[in-house]
Amino acid sequence: MTTNAFSDLMRLINGYQISQAIHVAARLGIADHLSHGPLSSNELARLSESHPRTLYRLLRALASAGVFHEAENRTFSLTPMGECLRSDSPTPLDGWAAYVGRPYAWQAWGHLEHSVRTGENAFRHLNGQSVWAYRSTRPYENAIFNRAMTANSRGAIEAIIAACDFSRFRHVADIGGGQGQLLAGILAAHKSLRGTLFDQPHVVGNATEVLSQHRVADRCEIVGGSFFDEIPEGADAYVMRAVIHDWDDEEAISI
Repeated sequence: MTTNAFSDLMRLINGYQISQAIHVAARLGIADHLSHGPLSSNELARLSESHPRTLYRLLRALASAGVFHEAENRTFSLTPMGECLRSDSPTPLDGWAAYVGRPYAWQAWGHLEHSVRTGENAFRHLNGQSVWAYRSTRPYENAIFNRAMTANSRGAIEAIIAACDFSRFRHVADIGGGQGQLLAGILAAHKSLRGTLFDQPHVVGNATEVLSQHRVADRCEIVGGSFFDEIPEGADAYVMRAVIHDWDDEEAISI
């Protein structure tokens, strides 16, 4: 084995450490604090209410991975990757980083071997229920996940609108559309369209806020339910983003 192969594999093996470090930086809002320019680690510790020495070590680790840049006097600034952790980034990943490091998310990955050996869903094996049911009774975790999905949709809207001519339609339904970020973007780009947002009731509960921000709430109906039971009728276009990959073949075909 070459030295490069050894070091590359070691980096992959220890990848969870960087993932968790990015998660913590996102939770602390470090990128937003750096959005106006470089700051020292002590200033960042004060702003994020963190332990100065420990935060400095976290920032150094992330600088070595290219997320931040360290200059003299323990001063840090954003790199192009770090810019994606800003909450106002056009390609935001802060919400996703804040979600993937939640204990219930990575603990399921700790049971991956069980899934590989048995074919059973690791999360269900560990928690006795699906991840969707789990979040439906935990508003705090549900809010973090919804924010992640909303941010991910915001980063994809331009590409989706450019790839598909929605002006051909009169009514678009977004199935599993979360809090409506994608549908709001589509409706905002096509003033004659009406929309239907469909997802589980605990997911769409705060969708009006997102739709109102885009000034399309008056053209969009919000419907709560399960696509395994029924979906809203009447639309002439149906979209799904980041939905099918969550399910086995049988469920995916059913959807």
